[in-house]
Amino acid sequence: MCLSICNNSQNTCKNFENIIDNQLTFSDKNHKMFLKSGHFDSGVFFVQSTSNRLKDDIAECAIALFRDRGYDNVSVNEICESAHTSRSVFYSVFKGKRAILDYVVSKPQQNDEESFRKFADAENDFERIWQLFDRFIDIALDFGPKLTSRLFIMQFDSPKGIRDAVHALDDLFATLAKNCAKNGIIETEEPPELLSHIATDLILHELYVWCSQDGNFSLRERARQYAEVAYHVKPQYRMTPEQRAAL
Repeated sequence: MCLSICNNSQNTCKNFENIIDNQLTFSDKNHKMFLKSGHFDSGVFFVQSTSNRLKDDIAECAIALFRDRGYDNVSVNEICESAHTSRSVFYSVFKGKRAILDYVVSKPQQNDEESFRKFADAENDFERIWQLFDRFIDIALDFGPKLTSRLFIMQFDSPKGIRDAVHALDDLFATLAKNCAKNGIIETEEPPELLSHIATDLILHELYVWCSQDGNFSLRERARQYAEVAYHVKPQYRMTPEQRAAL
C-alpha cells in the first residue's frame, strides 16, 4: 500500500473520511485517529494510491547505472537490459531517462505503510518536518554528488527539479511548523510559511554545496543543524552535536 500527500482542494480528497474508514487498512487504530484528528488543519492529507512496482524496478536499475557510469553514458536500451524488460514496456511507464529522475525525486511525497507509521509515531511535529527533509537527503546520498548535481542542472531546463519537488511540500511544512509554534517547540513570531521557505532553501543550498564539494561533509548532519536554526527550534528539542554526528 502506498500513501500520497495531497491538498483537499483536489477531487481525490473530497471524501477523505470515507477513504480513511473504507480504504485505509492499518490495524492500529491510533494511526487512523492520527489521520482523522485534523492534525493537518491546512488541508493536507494522506490518501491511498496504488504502488507501481514496475516503475520502481526500472528506476532502481537505472539509478544504479547512472550512478556508476554517468547519466549521459547510459542508454534506454541498457536500462531495459538491466531491468530485464523491453523498450515498449519502458516507454509505457516512462517518457525517457529524465522521467526516471523526476519519478524518484517525487517519491518523498509518498509513503509506504512503514514510513507512514514512522511519520505518525514521531515524537513531535518538528521531527515530522525533519523526516520529510530526510527523505530528500536519502535520495541525494543514494544518487551520490555527481548524479544529484545533474538534478540541479535539469532545474534550469524545465520547471521540474529537486527544488520544486521539495517546495511541493511547503503547505505541509507550514502546517507542521504552525503546530510546533502552538506546542512550544519553536519560538518565533515569523509566519510558518516563511520559516518553511527559508529552511527548505537553506537545505537545498547545502545540498548544492555538498555536490560541488563532491560530498566531503556529512549532508545529513549539516541539514539537521540548519533545519533547527531556520525553524527557531527551542534548545531542548534540538539534537546535541553528538546526536547530529551520529545521523
